Amino acid sequence: MLKLSEMATKEAADSRVPELARIATILQRRFLLDLFKQTSAKRLSIPQYTLLGFLAAKSGVPMGHLAKQMGHATSATTGLVDRLEVAGLVRRTSVKGDRRQKLVEITPKGRDLVGKMQGELRHHLGGILAKLDSPDQDAWVRIYRTMEDYCREIPRA
Repeated sequence: MLKLSEMATKEAADSRVPELARIATILQRRFLLDLFKQTSAKRLSIPQYTLLGFLAAKSGVPMGHLAKQMGHATSATTGLVDRLEVAGLVRRTSVKGDRRQKLVEITPKGRDLVGKMQGELRHHLGGILAKLDSPDQDAWVRIYRTMEDYCREIPRA
């Protein structure tokens, strides 16, 4: 695997990087503004929304696993879960045989909220997919999977 300094040197030599950076900035601005409006209207922080999104994909996970996915300390994730639990969006359950370990589950109310909030993003993604032919659609998904893998590999500060 290349070190960050080696990757930066390689990226500087690729003339496509500035265009990709410009496009990424436009996408971030568009989708983050939409997300911020939605989370603000629902009195959620973006980290709370992110946590709900993880739980919508896989519910009933240990707090430590959830903290790792969030890239937070367990104590920070516990605070997010506390606030979401008060709002009725998640609940904690004990692991059979070990009452000390807690699993975090999304509630039906939380799942409904995340589904509604993700609707606009899905709408936009569907619109983009509709502009591509089938091979490009498949390529786009493969590219985004690569981007996701890359983001997971970046060391957290």
